[in-house]
Formats: sequence, structure tokens, C-alpha cells
Amino acid sequence: MNSEHHKSHPEPQHGKSFWKIAYQNFRRNTLAVTGFFIVVFFISVAVFVPLLANNKPLAVKMHLEDQYDNSYFVLLDSLELYKTAAASDESDPEELRKHDNLIRRHSGVMRQNLSHELSAQLALLEKRYETLIAEPSTLDVAAFEALIIEIEEQFDLMNVTLKNRIRFPAFRQLKLYEVFFISLYLMAVVLLIFRKRILGFSVALLATVIIACAITGVWRFFNPPYFDSTNYKALLPEIEKEQWMLFPLVPYGENENITRDARQKPSWLLSKEEHGQSQGYHLLGTDTNGRDVFCRMIYGTRIAMSVGFVAVGIYVTIGIILGALAGFYRGAIDILISRFIEIVMCFPTFFLILIVLAFLRPSIINIMVVLGITGWTGIARLQRGEFLRLVNYDFVQSVRALGGSNFRIIFRHILPNGLGPILVAASFGIAAAILVEAALSFLGFGVPQPTASWGDLIYNGRNDVQGLWWLTIFPGFAIFTAVTAYNLVGEGIRDATDPKLTGVSISR
Repeated sequence: MNSEHHKSHPEPQHGKSFWKIAYQNFRRNTLAVTGFFIVVFFISVAVFVPLLANNKPLAVKMHLEDQYDNSYFVLLDSLELYKTAAASDESDPEELRKHDNLIRRHSGVMRQNLSHELSAQLALLEKRYETLIAEPSTLDVAAFEALIIEIEEQFDLMNVTLKNRIRFPAFRQLKLYEVFFISLYLMAVVLLIFRKRILGFSVALLATVIIACAITGVWRFFNPPYFDSTNYKALLPEIEKEQWMLFPLVPYGENENITRDARQKPSWLLSKEEHGQSQGYHLLGTDTNGRDVFCRMIYGTRIAMSVGFVAVGIYVTIGIILGALAGFYRGAIDILISRFIEIVMCFPTFFLILIVLAFLRPSIINIMVVLGITGWTGIARLQRGEFLRLVNYDFVQSVRALGGSNFRIIFRHILPNGLGPILVAASFGIAAAILVEAALSFLGFGVPQPTASWGDLIYNGRNDVQGLWWLTIFPGFAIFTAVTAYNLVGEGIRDATDPKLTGVSISR
């Protein structure tokens, strides 16, 4: 397929490696390149989900009375608890440390919100606090009580002036794994651009992972877990001069229920009267609970890509190892592994997945693992065939003659030359995994509520397909586009790695 993109009699390409020629052939395939960019688009959306759809603003400049007031009361409560715990005959150092952490954290939040003069006053009281707790066992309770009263009287919300400051609520709410993958994505882009000038591919890949881990660790150190309960949308009517908020592309949360807008069709299809009654703009409408469909489709992209890559990563690893062992050692090992492959292939995969999931707690991890351990047979057979073909090639015999170990021959020499069919199968496998996850979610065996997925959106609109057509059309189109893109990439890799089309032997 798509062979029209290649010359029927390719010119010999001397001095070039097989993979470089395959890459050049892939670039000539317009459909495959289009599919590749669609895949990159979906992966980018999956990585940057919380910055694309969130009911917390990316950046905001204003004073937050609720945030200050909450920290004020937590600070007073923590001071009282610290005093009580320190005065006790059996004071627990761990409990004191816990209260101390809360006091320092919320005192810092208050100082950030206060005007410069008041912030300096609170800083002085913090120094008094540190002096008093220098020796908790001999805490001056009267002086500590006076400190609490002073803070209570001077820093009540009614007695202070708050300043406008720039905050980044959406970024503060990022989870560690989200920070890691965003860092990994950005570093991969940077190193991919400059790697030819700076690093080799393997070193660049290792450096990318190490730097992403380092960024994640630094992020955790400077941004401890923090729950922001502020309703920023409710503050919009109260915005004053020189205050502003910058919301993401889709200003809704994954599970933000707007009951007034439940079952609303896309806003661009609403009449003026209907639009006037709506509480917000919903590009792709809302579901039966009033959740924004576009937002949930963006979050569903992360589920689809995660299931595809992790499940395929699991079964490609299993398939490569078993197929390599069977094809390299042959004999009894080959017979044993081949019979095991045939036994596993006898079970209907989809029903096997349903049976396994019926005994497990519904979760995205279980789905990925089950898909991974049930889909490796095709990869194993492909890898076995490649090893049976390549094991007698001259370059393998040369490594044997030089004393190369079996491990080195398998993973350093044969495996890289037999990865072409595996990459093709993996690309098709990701598309299949996305379809299976959508089918499982539609049947109610997939990702548990309230996590968003494309299949769950279709499931949500199953009882009224005509009335809630947008719950079927838009997620269905997303599934169709993603699966088609991966299939196009797979076909492009298949054509690009075909030795008859590259004009060079794969063993070269």
C-alpha cells in the first residue's frame, strides 16, 4: 500500500545505513507523514492536558481573600495545637513537627498576600515564634498565648490590606507525573533539534530522562502538595482595575458539573434565546451531568494514548524476549515457546480481557496490564521469524567468531536488524489498544467513573443517540482519527523498511 510514493526501481544508496534510508523513504510517503503529525498532535494534547483544560487559571493577578482567610484560621488553629502538644507531659516530637510545618506554610501564604509593611510585621512575629519554640519542652506558654492573640488581632481579614500578586494556580496543581512528562516532552524536543550538534541518540535519550527527573524533583521541593479550593470563576465579576485572569483554552475542569447547562448542544448551534440562558460557552456541548464535552475529550486523549503506549510497550517487551529466545536457540526452547504461543492464541482476546477485568478492581492500570499480557503473541511470532532468518547471516557468524556472547549477539546485533516488522506491529497495536479501551469503557468495564475517556463519552449518550448526538459524533471522530493515524504510520513504516523498496539489505 502507498507504493506509488516510491520508485519502482530505487537507486542504490551507497554509504547510508538501512535506518537512514528507511527514514528518507518514510518522509516521501505523504499519508504516513500526515498520520505521524496527527499522532504527535494527540501525544502533545495528552502531555499538556492540565494546561489546555482546567477550571483554574494559568495565571492570575489579584488579591485572594478566601485564600488569605483560610490560611489565617489554619495558622491560629495550628498555633493552639502546637501550644497544647508542647505543654503536654508526653509531647510527641513528630506531632510538633507536623504543626510547625503547617504554621510555617500558612504564615508564608499570608505574607505573600499582605502589603509590604504588614508582611514585615508578620515576619517579626515569625522570629518571635522561632525563639519561643527553640526548646519545646520548656515552652513559655504565657508568651506563646500572647503571640497568638497578637496575630489574631492584627491580621484578621478586616484589619489588613491585601496586595495584588501574580499566581499560577493551574501550574501549582500539577501532579508529579504530569510535571515529569511535560519536562520529558520539552527536553525531548530540545535535544531532538540539537542532538546532531551535541549528543548521540542514546546519550540524548538518557540525558532527557535524567533532566526530566531532576526537574520533577526540584518542582516537588519548591512546590509541595497544595489544594487550591478557590473558585476563580466566581471571582470574575469582582475583578477590579489592574486585576486579571488568564484561563486555559477550555476553562472547565474534568469533572466540573454545571447542572444548568446539562445536555446542552454545542454553543455555536444555540439560538440567541438559548445562548442567553446558558452559563458558559461549550464548543462541543455538555453531557447529561453538565460536564463540558470538549474538556472531557481532551482528558480522554491522555487515557487513549496512555493505554496505547503502555499496553503495547508491555506486550512488545514480552513478545520480543520470547520470540528472540525461540528463534535464536531453536530446538526444545523453540518448541516449548511456540506451543505456549499457540495455547494463548486459542483464547478470544477480548473475552479474555473481560474475564480478567471482572475479577480485578476497575482501573486504568489494570486495563493496560491486561491488554499487555494478552496481546504479545503476534509480536513473539514475528520476532521468532526474524531471528530464524537473521541468525545465519554472515554478520552474526562474524560476531560468534570474535567471541561475542549470546546476549550480545541477540540484543546488540540481531535485534536492531529485526525491529522493522516489530515497529509496524506496534503501531497497529496502539491503534487496536485504543479501540479495545473505548469498547471496554462503552461496555462499562473500562476506566472507572468519573475519569474521562472517549468510550465513556459515547456510553454517556447511548440512551439518546439522536437527542445527544454530539456525545457520539465527536468522541467517535476522535477515535477514528487516532486509529487511522496510527494505521497510516504503521503502513508507512512497513513500506519504508521493506528491503525491496529501500534498495539495501537490512543486514547491512
